[in-house]
Amino acid sequence: MVPIGSGARLGIGNIPSAYHTAISTEALDKVIACEPADMTVTVQAGVHIAHLQEGLAEHGQFLPLDVVGAPGTVGGLLAANAFGALRHRYGTARDWLIGLRVVHADGTTSKSGGRVVKNVSGYDLHKVHVGALGSLAIIAEATFKLAPLPKADLTLALACPSGSAAASVIAECHERGLSLIAAEMLSPTTAHAIEQPSRWTALLRIAGGAAAVIRTVRDVRDLAVLADAEIGEVDETVWDRWGAVLSGDPLRLRVSVPPTRVADTAEAIDRRFAGDGVALSATATVGLLRVNMSPRDDARVAVILDQVKEITSGRGGHIMVDAAPLVVKRDIDVFGPSRDDMIIMRRLKSEFDPTAILSPGRFMGRL
Repeated sequence: MVPIGSGARLGIGNIPSAYHTAISTEALDKVIACEPADMTVTVQAGVHIAHLQEGLAEHGQFLPLDVVGAPGTVGGLLAANAFGALRHRYGTARDWLIGLRVVHADGTTSKSGGRVVKNVSGYDLHKVHVGALGSLAIIAEATFKLAPLPKADLTLALACPSGSAAASVIAECHERGLSLIAAEMLSPTTAHAIEQPSRWTALLRIAGGAAAVIRTVRDVRDLAVLADAEIGEVDETVWDRWGAVLSGDPLRLRVSVPPTRVADTAEAIDRRFAGDGVALSATATVGLLRVNMSPRDDARVAVILDQVKEITSGRGGHIMVDAAPLVVKRDIDVFGPSRDDMIIMRRLKSEFDPTAILSPGRFMGRL
């Protein structure tokens, strides 16, 4: 059995070893409780993210999680641990999830956490389901803490002379504690695709109180001068274009390296795969690179994966394959080599799903 919300992220993970029944959560589309005073919301798993954000905006609040590409449902976001550019400021779903109700393989239900923001004794069991791709249980209901909508929100693009210059601007903004909720380093090809100059670019979303935004814009302009960067203000739809660029190619990789190695890793990948239609964007402060390509054939995909591994392993990093042709995915574990903690993951799978009927083979280590 494979749980499905809107189907926005069905391609993530390994190919299931068996697939007999789809369990749709789209009819679970109710907002159970919205508590603006407590800044929490409890929703069923089939609620669409876009609809949820619209409702929360009426109270001047939002769930500070975004995704690359189609937003999808709450359950899908959690199961895939999906995130977008807001990760720079707000982290991932684990940072905002405070409670969960799930349905187990035997049909029983359980819940962990709660509906209020406070410390609770015991284990945060709800967090083991984030990113598990429905392999432990089916997410039915989730409670999140919320954030206030910023009073001011604008985006600046700094066209820089190199990837290292763009990364340095972002790092300096972070060190100064400026009001950035998103900061992406774009390769020249990616910048061109979102209608910016074809140069290494720091795409900065500045948001917060009016005074903080004014201060941040002033400091960013000063940093642009020091970095010999051309600065321009872009409209808010630039982030939609950014998401479209990074969600459509047949080969999509997530590369993780130490934050100090983001710039040289990005420049090395951009040089090596210029002929493969490479598009690259990095959340530099957390060491994450999104790498998209359109290889000429499946044989070329295998070569690319080996070469990206070579580039990243020498810099203390690893890769995850978000999307690839099926013929390639059959021969690899998209999560990469087995990790030291796999024994714990196998025990979790055995406890939560002893008959292995939930998304079998789809998770790390083909669990």
